[in-house]
Amino acid sequence: MGKDLKGKELGKGISQRADGNYMARYVDRYKKRHTFYGRDLKTLRRKLEKARYESEQGMLLSGDNITLSEWFEEFLKLYKEGKVKETTLFRIRQTYSPCRKNVVGMMRLQEIRAIHIQQLINELDEMGFTYGTINLLRSLLNDMFKKAVGNGYMLVNPCEAVVMPRKVTLEARFLTEQEQEMFLDVAKEYSHYDIFCASLSFGGRIGEVLGLKWSDIDFDNKTMHIQRTLHYAKVTEEESCHFFFTSPKTESSNRCIPLLPETEAILKRVRKKQLRNKMLHASQWKNEPPFDDMVFTTQQGVPIRYGDVNRTIKSVVLKANLQEEELAKFEKREPFVLKPFSPHCFRHTFVTRCKMNGVPYETIQPYVGHSDKETTAYYDHNKKDIDVGALTKVSFLNVV
Repeated sequence: MGKDLKGKELGKGISQRADGNYMARYVDRYKKRHTFYGRDLKTLRRKLEKARYESEQGMLLSGDNITLSEWFEEFLKLYKEGKVKETTLFRIRQTYSPCRKNVVGMMRLQEIRAIHIQQLINELDEMGFTYGTINLLRSLLNDMFKKAVGNGYMLVNPCEAVVMPRKVTLEARFLTEQEQEMFLDVAKEYSHYDIFCASLSFGGRIGEVLGLKWSDIDFDNKTMHIQRTLHYAKVTEEESCHFFFTSPKTESSNRCIPLLPETEAILKRVRKKQLRNKMLHASQWKNEPPFDDMVFTTQQGVPIRYGDVNRTIKSVVLKANLQEEELAKFEKREPFVLKPFSPHCFRHTFVTRCKMNGVPYETIQPYVGHSDKETTAYYDHNKKDIDVGALTKVSFLNVV
């Protein structure tokens, strides 16, 4: 409790300075300290009570006191939470994350100008972020600034004067048969080999593959239920990175599909390895819900991170190219170069293999969980007309 110069109690957070001015202090919901001064005690009390109330109710104090990252949290609470899926909230946070690592995230709303957003976009472009990723961030910031202007916390929307980098359209990547054979031949030496094979054998998104549980696999009825995606990330800024599940990308992504022969053989192989690891690492084996029934795990039963799979692919590609370079020197020919790719390339490869073997889009679309036939057609990199064949007769691996 504060006191005036005569020792009289003034109430929590209020005191009187030696110069006669009254001072009021409080800490807002962002753990920031605010201080007000005034000669009139009643006016100062009203100002303090109003500020405390607005902070407790999640209302903004003023554009002067709110940073971009603080407004982002308020933006989510006001316009997104309870109105969109949890998976959408997670993706919005992922989209905004570059701002937290940039000085613009700590800038106050009224200080932000178009030049600051332009500098952010230019930096992301130089760092190699794709046009699509940058455009998603620009769209999110544009929406945030529009709402801030509408609420009177900014005068203009800084995104209106922003120029996007030149759009570079990259051809979607898939593995030719030669590339696939070259990659898998080296990948056999790595722990993520079965993940690569499984991804190629049924075309699942990498998060869907890593999120598989044994309860999803029905070996008797030859079916597989795709019903979740595994992530390893921060959900909020206060948390550390951790594993968690979300529902599949779209409504059509939640699907029960036939268990193809190659996929079945891969999963049975994985099951044997996992049972062996459980016995070898019994004391260290992780068996904690909801990650106690995972198909793909480390030797100690921990789920697999997307980033680790991506890094393994890069290592395999590098080693495969080095081996090919040495072999080409010995055989006195030009080496065949395996170009870099991401885990999503396996999905493109699956769809292309299906179409090359005559499987119609109407069959491929529900199997891979695309919401429309046009998306499936985009994933097909073979544009020739081919006779229709049965999906179960297609070999996606050649080697299981």
